[in-house]
Amino acid sequence: MASYLDPLKEAEIMNMHRKATITFIAVLSLGSTSCDFAPLAPEAAMVATVPTADADPNPYPAIAVGSDDPHRFQFEIALVDQGAYELRSQILAQADRWARIVDGSDLEDIDWEPGTVRCGGLEHDYRQDVLDDVLVMVSVQDFRDGGGLSTTNCGYRESSGLPTLGAIVLDVDGLSRGQVNDFFLHAFGHMLGFGVSWQDRDLLRNPSSADRPADTHFTGDRAIAAFVAAGGASYRGPKVPVENETTWGSVNTHWRESVFGEELMTSGLREGVADYLSAITIQSLADIGYTVDVEEADSYSLPPARAAASAMAAGPAVHITEEVVISPAVFYDRHGNVVRVVRN
Repeated sequence: MASYLDPLKEAEIMNMHRKATITFIAVLSLGSTSCDFAPLAPEAAMVATVPTADADPNPYPAIAVGSDDPHRFQFEIALVDQGAYELRSQILAQADRWARIVDGSDLEDIDWEPGTVRCGGLEHDYRQDVLDDVLVMVSVQDFRDGGGLSTTNCGYRESSGLPTLGAIVLDVDGLSRGQVNDFFLHAFGHMLGFGVSWQDRDLLRNPSSADRPADTHFTGDRAIAAFVAAGGASYRGPKVPVENETTWGSVNTHWRESVFGEELMTSGLREGVADYLSAITIQSLADIGYTVDVEEADSYSLPPARAAASAMAAGPAVHITEEVVISPAVFYDRHGNVVRVVRN
């Protein structure tokens, strides 16, 4: 990840503002994927804490998903609108699967000032004074032909670089129940840091851009070993290949679809097919700092190169219209103070 500008001074100012009535950090999108349908409208993502002692309680309080053990992992899921509440069971089921995968992870708790938290255009009246482990706000909307997904990571731990706060916005128009499940499962992978924590951990090589596609790849040892075990030993390029096809706009934050085919964390999810959550993806989370249970992986082998290329050409795939926001990255210490802000 690129260097940041005068971070200590900026952090000091932000910490001072954090004690004020209203604090916010504007987060600009790195980019959005485009595909078979138009992308979600660009939207500023924000982190904010607004003390609201006299405010009415949320109609949908945050729901803990995962272990009750304070030394194990859990999501806190805030369903921020009626659409999300109506899909409550589907959302929680996908979050629970990831929680089981990283259940052995004991992330540092973050002291937090109760109040309204804003991220990715969503807000939630968060009344806890400790953030444990990842707070995710979820909105479900139905307003555009073809559906779409936006995932935003708004805060990270300074101690580990792992996320603390994120937002998921899913437009379900035209999507089947199975596709909705896959979209949420995919989105919660980003909430854990898949694709968004790679550069800060120095695990992404040759990042691509719209005007400079490159042989982008992820260098985590455990993911590489899982890639080889899944049939990638004969793959001729550097391992593990990351999306560099700029047509879709999903570069640097997904596995390369032309290599991985129907794997969950590519940018194309197949219609009528449950995409595979592979050991490669799970081990990539181990590479960024989680304790993982690889037994939770689906049985998956890399498709032959010709088969993957043919599948892409023939489709039909639902390419994820997705804004994956990873910059600026706001890092908090255990006391909830902003330590640094890293801009791409």
